[in-house]
Amino acid sequence: MTNHEAAYAAMARLAYRELTDQRPQWEQRSPAMVADFEQLNHFLEAFEQVAQRTGTQAGQGELDARDRAEHDAEIAAGRVVRGLRVLQLSVHNPALAGAAGYTPNALNPLHGPDLLAALNTIAGAAAGVAPLLAHEGVTAAHLKALDDAIARYTSLADLNSSTVAQGAASSGSVRQVVKGLRGVLHRLDARIDNLRDDIPGLAQRYDEARSADGTYVAQSSGPGPLEGGDGSDGGIGRAAAGNAFGPEPGPEQQAPGQPGRQPS
Repeated sequence: MTNHEAAYAAMARLAYRELTDQRPQWEQRSPAMVADFEQLNHFLEAFEQVAQRTGTQAGQGELDARDRAEHDAEIAAGRVVRGLRVLQLSVHNPALAGAAGYTPNALNPLHGPDLLAALNTIAGAAAGVAPLLAHEGVTAAHLKALDDAIARYTSLADLNSSTVAQGAASSGSVRQVVKGLRGVLHRLDARIDNLRDDIPGLAQRYDEARSADGTYVAQSSGPGPLEGGDGSDGGIGRAAAGNAFGPEPGPEQQAPGQPGRQPS
């Protein structure tokens, strides 16, 4: 598990706590949000289970190698995609548009065969316009790095490639579970933005929790944080939410300098 993965899960727990606190308000206005809220809890459960299991099960080294290969392939693809997006400004080609659409946010939820298909789409589009990409700073070395990363990932992509979903998340790796967290949080981002005018205090607290994710941007300004109340009316209270199942790690699992859950 990387520091980034641990930090992302910690951020997700904070978001879960804020949503738990204000559930009576948002559930009344958006009942459909309950499914995503519950799935967030499932992924947090899975993260704790997989994190505890990491390094203790047979074959973990292979899973780690696959995750590293996946990460390297996404990084290599990101460099090429940036060049394709710039190239699109002057070359109008539907094939380029499809490949250029694979931004980090689009690639991140994918893994296994789905990620391989996307990577090969990017590599294929780039190969066809390599001379033009060179004028945009994407060199032959960048294209080779992507090809090499795809080759490494191809040999490992099918390893334990069970779909990360509610009820099956704990069978994946830490990286797969974090991808699941990212997907459900992106859906919740949209739902919170839809409630921003109605519950501005909740939106403000949610934004604060999500701000630890460098890619998060509040999607609309909405009214000021004091307009319409602070979002606490009808909530169960932040103290109670702090003890809500997130799951919060116990004191023995806390990183140095991080406060543990207080006994109830």
